[in-house]
Amino acid sequence: MGWLTKIRTTEEACQIQLLGKAVAYTLKRSSGRKTVGLRIDAKGLTVSAPPRVSRRWLNDFLLQKSGWVVQKLDEFQLRQVPSMAWRHGEILPYLGGDLRLRLLPVRGRSKATLEGDALWVWLAETDVPDKVETEVIKWYRRQALAYLSVRVALYAQQLGVPLPELRLSSARTRWGSCNARGEIRLNWRLMKAPREQIDYVVAHELAHLIELNHSPAFWNTVARIFPDYMRVRQELRLQSQLYGLF
Repeated sequence: MGWLTKIRTTEEACQIQLLGKAVAYTLKRSSGRKTVGLRIDAKGLTVSAPPRVSRRWLNDFLLQKSGWVVQKLDEFQLRQVPSMAWRHGEILPYLGGDLRLRLLPVRGRSKATLEGDALWVWLAETDVPDKVETEVIKWYRRQALAYLSVRVALYAQQLGVPLPELRLSSARTRWGSCNARGEIRLNWRLMKAPREQIDYVVAHELAHLIELNHSPAFWNTVARIFPDYMRVRQELRLQSQLYGLF
């Protein structure tokens, strides 16, 4: 019986000048790694490398990749959405536009009302972010159920399929789903997106009632009721983080 080799991993904070910018990165060395890899995420740049690769070689490698690294870091930074403070005057995304959050104290039952470009929320503790968030999400969900029901009915008619059961989802990794029982789930966060992006997701999930896969036949079905799906799909992917997904 042979011995299992234990993989050793170390991490080091480093910095390099790329295209005139000081770029901080994490150098992660692993005894189980054979090649050098680059990853850019919420933590910034991570360089993964085998133990024996020299710092000089890594610096040369990063300089060769400097254009790609700086571009991807800039793109990721642009996509970052400041965390919501849930306070009076906050901006809320709604159907591709903006609403101004207005908070008012009340002794009775909490409620939320849309008036023009402002969402008025009455609740007892306007200075407790968690409670403000809860009330706003309740409002989003009410809007989602009403709005999405209409869009589902419209596209089901166009596709010629029976009206499916609609449920709301709170998933963090997908906009919608359809199962073999013909049930549709749509994420309430869609109410933050522009109308055409919402319609794309609706058309996408309804097409699964005919093709429960992502085959060419499925995409042809989507195109029947939403011809511009490729452009809108890409825009939704680029803006998903803005709407609170991924």
